Amino acid sequence: MTVEVRDGVAAARGDASFGVNAGELCMKGFSAAETLGHPERLLHPLVRRDGVLVEASWDDALDAAADGFRAIAAAKGNDAIASFGSGALTNEKVYVLGKFARLALQTANFDYNGRFCMSSAAAAANRSFGIDRGLPFPLAWLGDADVLLLAGGNPLDTMPPLERYLTQQRANGARIVVDPRATAFAAGATLHLQAAPGTDAILAYALLHVLIAERRTDDAYIAARTTGFAEVRRRAEEISPERAERRTGVPADDIVAAARLLAGARRALILTARGVEQHGNGTDCATAYINLALALGLPGRTGSGYGTLTGQGNGQGGREHGQKSDQLPGYGSVDDPVDVERVARAWNVPPALVSRRGLSGAEILDALGSRIAALFVAGSKPVVSAPRSCARRCRVSTISSSAISFSPRRRRMRTSCCRPCNGPRNTAR
Repeated sequence: MTVEVRDGVAAARGDASFGVNAGELCMKGFSAAETLGHPERLLHPLVRRDGVLVEASWDDALDAAADGFRAIAAAKGNDAIASFGSGALTNEKVYVLGKFARLALQTANFDYNGRFCMSSAAAAANRSFGIDRGLPFPLAWLGDADVLLLAGGNPLDTMPPLERYLTQQRANGARIVVDPRATAFAAGATLHLQAAPGTDAILAYALLHVLIAERRTDDAYIAARTTGFAEVRRRAEEISPERAERRTGVPADDIVAAARLLAGARRALILTARGVEQHGNGTDCATAYINLALALGLPGRTGSGYGTLTGQGNGQGGREHGQKSDQLPGYGSVDDPVDVERVARAWNVPPALVSRRGLSGAEILDALGSRIAALFVAGSKPVVSAPRSCARRCRVSTISSSAISFSPRRRRMRTSCCRPCNGPRNTAR
């Protein structure tokens, strides 16, 4: 992106010289500069005094935040403070936020809203590959794929800059879309597998069933580069296309046709997105599609592979640069002594400060008002996006990177953005 100012007005443009998006932006990108002059934009910190947020100097606001953190840490311990970041933050901000939580707040409890986004796919990738890498191949491969299977995504709406790659792919090959919705992206598919919500893993295993039954798996690849296939095979053999049709609603003939398209492709890509991953068993759903890709021998093959499309602009970077309490900058793990020593040496601190595993994002929000007494929020809005936010937000004093506030009185924590605390609550998890 580039930002230019004409007649005192800022405007964002796509950078035509950048190879990935070639000047294209989504609506969020095109409208980004509008926030600079928006009449509701905060220009000063706010501090709550006598129940009302009032403008304050940066010195006063930062002192209020620091004093509040110190008081809570002294009374309840450092782990009573938590940080909650965002996939919308840049790599640099993510890195500083994770370091701030570990070294300044000295808390083990920090995470980001990616836990509600693609973290189930990240967990699946760690389980299968030993590394969390959302899209481990160039976007240009999308355009060259003979067959593209995308489960649970609608990139024409959510990632418009990908359209040129997707248009190229559809002109040259076949597209398989797994989605209960009849989206514009699904309308252009060779096969639209309209699986009932919650049946994504069943469909993936049914596709694998066909590959096994028709001897279309890459047995040499499986033998040389994978482990545990026998158990996966037993699972897949239980789910025939006919059985899957009864569970998913997808015709058995379409399941067979999709499996054959994948097996016959020279370059095939399997992608998952939020529709597959945001289930109670989202990690298992993503793992099922990874297993399908491995059975075909796709990962590690030029032009082929498995990947997941991120939900926010920097959901991947949020984990790569240490915004989660179980991960260290550079894909490190708090459970790996080598990774811990590397980061501790770079920061010149004792390893104990960087080796603790804290609560996950969902666990942090569930612990507000009990184990967690203060929450530092950067670039996210859990009051709107988190389930059961009405109940949660009335149990905690909140410090925000854009509006700093302390208020122990529940009635004054309420705002007009959701139902009153005694009203119906969203209990979806």
